[in-house]
Amino acid sequence: MPELLFLLLPVAAAYGWFMGRNSLKTKELKGRADIARNLSSGLNFLLTDQEDKAIEQLLELLDVEAATIDTYLALANLFRRKGDWDKAIKIHEKLHQLKLPKVKAQQIQFELAKDYYAAGLFDRAEKLLLPLTENEQLREGALKQLFSIFLSTHEMHKAVALSPAVAQTQSRSLRIALANMQVQQLEQQPDIASLSQLAEDYPQAIRPRFALAKLALAKQDTATAHGAIMSILKQKPQWSADLLPLLSQCQLEPEQWQQLLAQLADKHQNISARLLLTDWLAEHQSLSAAEQYLLQKLQQQPNIRLFQKLLQLRQQQSAMAGEVLESVAGLVNAYLDSKALYSCRSCGFKTRQPYWLCPSCQQWESVEPIAGIDGR
Repeated sequence: MPELLFLLLPVAAAYGWFMGRNSLKTKELKGRADIARNLSSGLNFLLTDQEDKAIEQLLELLDVEAATIDTYLALANLFRRKGDWDKAIKIHEKLHQLKLPKVKAQQIQFELAKDYYAAGLFDRAEKLLLPLTENEQLREGALKQLFSIFLSTHEMHKAVALSPAVAQTQSRSLRIALANMQVQQLEQQPDIASLSQLAEDYPQAIRPRFALAKLALAKQDTATAHGAIMSILKQKPQWSADLLPLLSQCQLEPEQWQQLLAQLADKHQNISARLLLTDWLAEHQSLSAAEQYLLQKLQQQPNIRLFQKLLQLRQQQSAMAGEVLESVAGLVNAYLDSKALYSCRSCGFKTRQPYWLCPSCQQWESVEPIAGIDGR
C-alpha cells in the first residue's frame, strides 16, 4: 500500500498542475471576453453619439489592459480637434494616473498640457509643461506651448527666464519669438545698448534692429541707425519700402544713396528702390532720363506702382497730358488703396499694416511685404 501511494503522488501532482493551468487559462479567457465586451459596448455608444457613456465604458478598460494606450491617445486627440476639450482632458488625466514608462508618461503629460491650454486652463498647462523643458525630445514643443501661454497672459518675463532652455534647441522660430518678447519688454524704456545686444544675440530676428534704427534716429545717432538698417536690407531686402525712408534720414551722400538704390533695384528687383531711383534721376538729371528708366524697368518687370510713377512724370511734363491722365491716375490710386501690402508667409493672412505677430496664426515675423505686380 505505501508503494502504491508513492506511485500515485506524481499522478496527483500532474493532475493538480493540469487543473491549475486550465483554471488560469479559463480566467484569462474570461478576462479577454470582458475586455472585448466592454470595448464593443464602448464602440456602440460612440456609434450612437453617446460619447460620455462611451468614454466611461472605454476608460474602465485602462485598469485591465494598458497596452491599448495609443488607441486612447488617438481618441483623445480626435476629441481635442473637434473642440471637445473636456472629453480629451478626461481621457488624458486617466492615462496620466497610470504607472507607465517615463517616456510614455511624459508624452501623455504633454498631451494633457495641450488640452489644458486649449481649454484656457493656462496655469495647469504651465505647471505640466515647465518640467518637460528638461526633456530633449519634448523641449522644443513644450517651449512653444509655454510661449503661447505667456503671450496670452502678457507675462513676457517668464519667456525671457527660459532663454537658457531655448539656447539648448535648434529652433529658429523660438529665438525669433524670444527676441520679439524682449523688445516688447523694452518698449517702455528702450535704450540703444540693450537693443544692440538683442540684435547681436538674435541675428535671426529683424525687430531688434528695426527698433534700434528708429531709436538711434530719434537720438540722432545716424551711424548706428545706418548699420542696423543695412544689416536688415542685406538679410531681408523685401523690407525696403519700410526701411528706405528711414535710411534717407541717415545723411548719406547723393552718390552713395544712388549706388545703394541701384544695387537694390538691379540685384533684388526691388520696386521701392526703383521708385526712389526714379526720383533721384528726375532731380539730378532730367525728367526724360527718369521716364526712360521707368519705361525700361516696366518692360522688364510689369508693376502697377511703377506705372503710377510713370503717370506722375507724364503729368509733370505737360499740363495737357496731366488733364487727360488725371482720371487714369485716380483709378490707379483707388486700385492700389484697396490692395494689401503685407502677407503672412505661414498662413496667408493679408493686411495693409505690418504686424510683428501674425493675428491669424500667431507666428512671429511671418508677416512680410507683398511682392508681385502690386508689390512695393
